[in-house]
Amino acid sequence: MGANIRILGGGREVGRLSILVRKSGEKNGIIVDSGVNFDEEDRPVFASTYPPRNVNALVVSHAHLDHIGTAPMYFISGNPRVYATQPTKEMSELMLNDFLKLNGYYSPYEHREVKLFLENVETVRYGQRASIDGYEIEFYSAGHIPGSVFTVVNVDGLRVGVTGDVNTVETKLMKPAQLGLIGKLDVLVTEATYGATLHPPRANAEKRLISIVEEVIDSGGTVLIPAFSIARGQEIMMILAEYDPPVPVYIDGMIRQITDIFMRNSEYVNRADLLRKAYDSFTFVRGWRDRHRAWRKRSIIVASAGMLKGGPSLYYLKRLGGNPRNAVVLVSFQAPGSNGRRIVEEGLMPSSEEPVKARVEWLDFSSHADRAGLLEVVEATRPEHVVIVHSEPDVASVFAQKIKSKISDSVDIIIAENEKEYLF
Repeated sequence: MGANIRILGGGREVGRLSILVRKSGEKNGIIVDSGVNFDEEDRPVFASTYPPRNVNALVVSHAHLDHIGTAPMYFISGNPRVYATQPTKEMSELMLNDFLKLNGYYSPYEHREVKLFLENVETVRYGQRASIDGYEIEFYSAGHIPGSVFTVVNVDGLRVGVTGDVNTVETKLMKPAQLGLIGKLDVLVTEATYGATLHPPRANAEKRLISIVEEVIDSGGTVLIPAFSIARGQEIMMILAEYDPPVPVYIDGMIRQITDIFMRNSEYVNRADLLRKAYDSFTFVRGWRDRHRAWRKRSIIVASAGMLKGGPSLYYLKRLGGNPRNAVVLVSFQAPGSNGRRIVEEGLMPSSEEPVKARVEWLDFSSHADRAGLLEVVEATRPEHVVIVHSEPDVASVFAQKIKSKISDSVDIIIAENEKEYLF
């Protein structure tokens, strides 16, 4: 006997993560995450699925679409148990319904399946254990976003850890992953999004952001900060709240709804006092009158979407991007082909050849561990086998080499491929 791990998504690619863990010789197992990616035409590419009748439980590590976007598919013909934290459950409802609004034409599931998925969630807390059909599952903080979990599945005497997305540095929003509580693993299935690079110190990014804000405000301009609705927007709010800017701060888009969720689940937030200060001090845009007022005077605007693909941030860009006194500060990952990446690389406004005259900056506030942080995860859990997922092949290869040279040459390392199964 032993453990089988099948890669349903996330093999040699970033995102679309889905991992099946089961006892060797048995059909039934536990699935951790079931995400979606998008192709060059922005159409959804779903993870592979496993027969719902053979899914004992589905663990949702966190509410980003690349980890939950395929999950409701299991409720078209099935009814598996779902484990997630309370903030993950609440954010998943927002994200999945928004996904259907934008991509319903391409989706095999509908709002009915999303509703069933949410109804089947059994909420868990960090440090909790759950037993189901001969499997014991442990949940720890992954340090990525509020409510994110590092999952450990006990399979036939083996401890299999699945990071989901993980971070090992402290931020205003998050404490680091609970690596000290996890203990030794037999198999570590780890993301390695940034397995080949290092992030700048978070304090440096925060200081740089405030420096830019001060310079632009002093010159009479407005600062637009496009940010992801989940976590990035709230972290920027907290940094600004600690700075206490001398101009109004406007918050627009789904960031407001996610902030409400974080306020209700403040035990998952590191500096809840700063989030409360931001919540009470800043203006949440509630309609076009507020939106029109926000950009017509000196202000700071934090708005989704983080890559300027749409939403209010794109509206503000079109009104602020032509003035050199203003600034656009990108604080989220900018995917190739996105409006944000085009602004950084070509200096052009979306859907036109008009130049962006506003100052453009791109700062690193990643909520993923970098190479050093990922090595910390391996060092803390001391696995005999490491399965690398959620990573481009060249990045995964660099990270594998670093594990061998920095930690142990005896570690068995697999750069996982989709649709393959690995026996331990």
